[in-house]
Amino acid sequence: MAKSLTTIVNIVRLMKDSDVKISKKALFLVPVAYLIFPFDLVGDFFPILGQIDDIAVFVVMWPILKNILGKYDQGDPDLEKPKKDPDAIDIDDYTVE
Repeated sequence: MAKSLTTIVNIVRLMKDSDVKISKKALFLVPVAYLIFPFDLVGDFFPILGQIDDIAVFVVMWPILKNILGKYDQGDPDLEKPKKDPDAIDIDDYTVE
């Protein structure tokens, strides 16, 4: 139970972190969106197969999401958005007098 709560807290931290790429955040929304939206590979009107494909999406995505969370906890720079060059001049902040 405590491990599940820790994982949920880590997911929330990752989703709120503005330095994490949007594409990595979107991967966490894929299984939730697949479950919510009515479009399925196998329709839910099939008694068992309809629910199995929903579960299969979570089973397939979990290792990928767990890997992203592990990289996030380790501070992997691969997850971060590209930083601006500190020596570059920002045209919006530059005024000519």
